[in-house]
Formats: sequence, C-alpha cells, structure tokens
Amino acid sequence: MRFFKKKPIYINLSKAYKITIFILTAVLLIAQLALTTPGARVVLTYIDKFEGVYTNAENYSSKLGELKLILEGINPSADIEVLQNGKTIAFFYDNAITITVSDNSVIEIDGRDISEPFVVRVEKLSENMKIENDSDYVQINSNISILGRIFIK
Repeated sequence: MRFFKKKPIYINLSKAYKITIFILTAVLLIAQLALTTPGARVVLTYIDKFEGVYTNAENYSSKLGELKLILEGINPSADIEVLQNGKTIAFFYDNAITITVSDNSVIEIDGRDISEPFVVRVEKLSENMKIENDSDYVQINSNISILGRIFIK
C-alpha cells in the first residue's frame, strides 16, 4: 500500500531558457553601465593599470609632459611615425622632435614603411615624467617598437 504517489515533474525548458536569457542580459547591461562610470570602474577592476587611465576632459589636460626624440641612422621621413596608445601624434620631419604626451600612455615608433634599420633616442624628458622601462633608445627594423609607458609624477 502506497501513501505517497510519485508524480512526474515536468520542466518547461523554453520558459527556463527565456528567463535565463533575460537575467543574463540584465546582468550584462548593468555590468557595462558600471564599467563606463569611472568611480565604479575603480572598484570593479584594476585593468587600468595595464591599459591606460580612464580620463575625461577635466583631468586630461593637467597630466601632460614633453619628450624630445632624436632620429639616428637615417634621414628624416614622413613614413616614421610616433604613436601614443596606437594613434599617430607626430612624424619625423626633422632629426629632432618634441612631443607632448599624457599620463599612463604607451609611446611607440612606427617604422614599418622604412626598409633599413634605425634608432630613435630619448634626448630629454620633462621633470615630471618617467619612462617605465628606462630605455634611452629603441632600435627599429621595419616594425613598430615600444619606447615605453609614460608616467607623470
């Protein structure tokens, strides 16, 4: 004699799938909204240390420094570019150029269009600047070479 009958359990997979998609979409939107807010971004992630600082118009202009670069081993050319965070900021029209850079930015030299090797040397830094790897020069062989990450004191 049975007192309890086992009833089959029916799970509506379509309904569970819709609820799961709705919840995950809401979580994704909230996370994206939080990561675009600078105050919340600091709490949620530390990736800015490696990628660059989230900046806006108010604090962008106050953290600048100057860097003087000397081109050696080749004549000046518009094909040699100076990149800041992957964007072109200057060309080597002369043997010596002075560029203005922002805090926590990566400076690269693009020599992909030049077939012969050459050197770019750091002649002078602003007093408030420091280069992460402390390199005085960078050798370029038809590639993009990283000069270093800039830190403003």
